[in-house]
Amino acid sequence: MRLAIEEINNSSILLPNITLGYHIWDTCQEKHYLQAVFQLAPDQRCRSQQAGCPEKVIGVVGPDSADMTQLTSRILTFYRLPQICYSVKDEIFTDKDLFPLLFRMVPNENHQISGLISLIKAFDWKWVSAVGSGTKASQKSVQTLIAEAAEEDICISYQGVMTADLSVSESQLQKVIENIEKAGTNVTIILSDDAIVQKFFQIVTKLKITGKVWIAPETWVLSSSVAAVPGIEKTGTVLGLTIKPIKLPQFTHFVEKTLQCPHAASPPASPVPFGPHEQGRAQGCSQACDECHLLSLDSLADILNSSIWHWSFYSYAAVYTLAEALHWLFGCGPGGCPPRKEFEPWQNNTIQFSDQGDLFLGYNVITWSWGNGAFDFKTIGSYSSQSLKINQSNIDWLTPGGQVPKSSCIAVCGVGQIRTKQLLDECLCRCDDCQEGTYQNNSTGAADCLLCPAGMWSPPKSSQCFYPHVTFLDMADTNISALVILTIVDFFLLCGCLLVFAINWQTPVVKAAGGKLAFVMLASLLASCASTSLFIGRPTWATCLVRQPFFAISFTLCVSCLLVRSFQIIFIFKMAGKLPRAHKYWLRYKGTYACVGLSSGLQAVLCALWLYFSPPTLKADVISEREVFLRCSEGHFLGLGAVLGYITLLGGACFVFAFWGRNLPKNYSEARLLTTSMLIFLMGWGCFMLIYTTTEGKGKQIAALQMFTVQTSVYAILCTFFLPKCYIVLFKPQFNTVAHFQTCIQAYTTTARNVRH
Repeated sequence: MRLAIEEINNSSILLPNITLGYHIWDTCQEKHYLQAVFQLAPDQRCRSQQAGCPEKVIGVVGPDSADMTQLTSRILTFYRLPQICYSVKDEIFTDKDLFPLLFRMVPNENHQISGLISLIKAFDWKWVSAVGSGTKASQKSVQTLIAEAAEEDICISYQGVMTADLSVSESQLQKVIENIEKAGTNVTIILSDDAIVQKFFQIVTKLKITGKVWIAPETWVLSSSVAAVPGIEKTGTVLGLTIKPIKLPQFTHFVEKTLQCPHAASPPASPVPFGPHEQGRAQGCSQACDECHLLSLDSLADILNSSIWHWSFYSYAAVYTLAEALHWLFGCGPGGCPPRKEFEPWQNNTIQFSDQGDLFLGYNVITWSWGNGAFDFKTIGSYSSQSLKINQSNIDWLTPGGQVPKSSCIAVCGVGQIRTKQLLDECLCRCDDCQEGTYQNNSTGAADCLLCPAGMWSPPKSSQCFYPHVTFLDMADTNISALVILTIVDFFLLCGCLLVFAINWQTPVVKAAGGKLAFVMLASLLASCASTSLFIGRPTWATCLVRQPFFAISFTLCVSCLLVRSFQIIFIFKMAGKLPRAHKYWLRYKGTYACVGLSSGLQAVLCALWLYFSPPTLKADVISEREVFLRCSEGHFLGLGAVLGYITLLGGACFVFAFWGRNLPKNYSEARLLTTSMLIFLMGWGCFMLIYTTTEGKGKQIAALQMFTVQTSVYAILCTFFLPKCYIVLFKPQFNTVAHFQTCIQAYTTTARNVRH
């Protein structure tokens, strides 16, 4: 500041024939800087002057801390005095409603935060921790940091808070450091002042934490006290930003002259902010020093190399800014300044700064290096206007192979996984499996699982959705396998009966069983048995359309033969003598085959009407999200009900005729066996229809039950009618003779005659 004032007062271009004065106050304690501020009150200034109040204070430079600036600025605003700060960066001072006359020669903290984010982004670090002090400004900076980091897809995993003053305890710092370790981040941003950071790193070295990256703001990136902490070089790499230290070549010479040459330039003994002599050049503006401190060249070098000289240009520029404003206000030119007119200090607020009242000239990127027991603050790049330039080869990474450390929560989540939060972690840094019914195929790890489209499913940890597995009755099902075996046995038994009857077709037992009708019955039962194969395998539109009518017509043919055969025996033994003509017509016009054909034809008509008005269709029943059962829907209930009802009607008629012929010769009477078979048939299909109507035909069990009911019906007739006759043919040949049958008929005739008499 003194250099700038001396240059301005010696300049013939800037404020010619105008002399600037100054006064410096110590700000080491609150009472000192408050006393200084109150001395700038207009009445206090006039009271201190002997000849009226000729001098005016044109502005205030400093102080250098945010707390002091916030307090002094409110007082100076009340006095309407412009204030220019050379080191205060807090965002609160961007509010021009609160601080209308405050200007800053350094960029506000938002520029620094943007620079720190760019620095982190340059190394592709996505997962970092941030630690701040307990001040409102620090916490606001941390929140700004979090918001800007999120825009760049960088997550602040852990947010630590340290006490704002030096009374912060070792246990508190240790807890913060332990939480950083728990979060697992390799990069930590510390937004605090150098005194607290010094204590922080003392605990870091004590806990023997190594290989980390520490991101430093201006407050401590050039702090010798922090860099001198024993063992700090083992903790990792320090990177940070500091405002660009613009060098003043004449500054070193001025310091040497001031500090080593007695009476070269001394501060005034009294506040003379604006020189009393318009034509003079600093006459009577200062007073000789009482003493000068003589410095050695080494001591002078230490002072000049101190980080405090980073601010020298900005205090220098602050004075020049005020002088330039005054020069413009007075209308000065090369020939000098016109007679001084009255002005108010606040008129200087026309100085052109940014909209936020600051000046941004960019930052230097700093890293720390150690060698031979000494540390060095090495400049490795610069940041300005969202542009970061950095020479990474000059950075010493304390990692195996000297590689850039990684700081990502998880490199890649697996397919079917998403990133989620974990304890002490605000980032999505844990991979969790997607739940059943959701999926995620983003290999980089997204934050949300996607729902499967309607009609599809997925297992846990799935990268895609699947259509439901289509199932149907097949051999893989144990129950279906058992039914197939049952069908095969049934089929071979029918074929065996057919072979036995074919070999012995002229014998009385075969003729009594119906003769040619017996072969029709066996063929129809084989067809009914074969119809169950249409229930197995993947159903199609054709199989759904054919299988029920095929069974219904074939089984109707069998039952019709049984009915006609029963009627024919009853007619012969009980009605032929009374109705000889009817018996004659029955034989002449082949009534047996006519009735069988008519009965079966009627069933065919019912099936045709069913298929025309409400045909069976192919349907899929949702068993679960993973399984769909493909089945045949039998159409309207009345269609299937009419077909099965007709068979039931024929079975009931058989039951009546069997009961009517219970007293016939035992060679012809199958009342007991036929009654049993018809009861099995009626009960089986009755239960099926009841279950079918209550379940609407849905489910794998219904299709299997229908298949079982078909086989039960076939087995009922096979076991009660054909197998007993085959047994007689094969194992009781004495009962398969004409003589035996004649004996049975004669015995029946004798018994019937005796009953009539």
